[in-house]
Amino acid sequence: MRPDLDPALLTPDDRLTELAAILARGLIRLRDKAALTPHQTSATQIVAESRDSAVAVPPDTWLTVHTG
Repeated sequence: MRPDLDPALLTPDDRLTELAAILARGLIRLRDKAALTPHQTSATQIVAESRDSAVAVPPDTWLTVHTG
């Protein structure tokens, strides 16, 4: 889900649309990864591809939330 969307404000149809988009991106990534030969897949490549996805966060990233 995109970080700019508040789930509490989404209608059931909007939630379904967001879920479908997340699943579609995951399936496309899985298909693209399977198309690579084993020696072409690297952790660096996978993390680089994930940076534009709100779902994937590299393990060394710290998330902080500020209120107020």
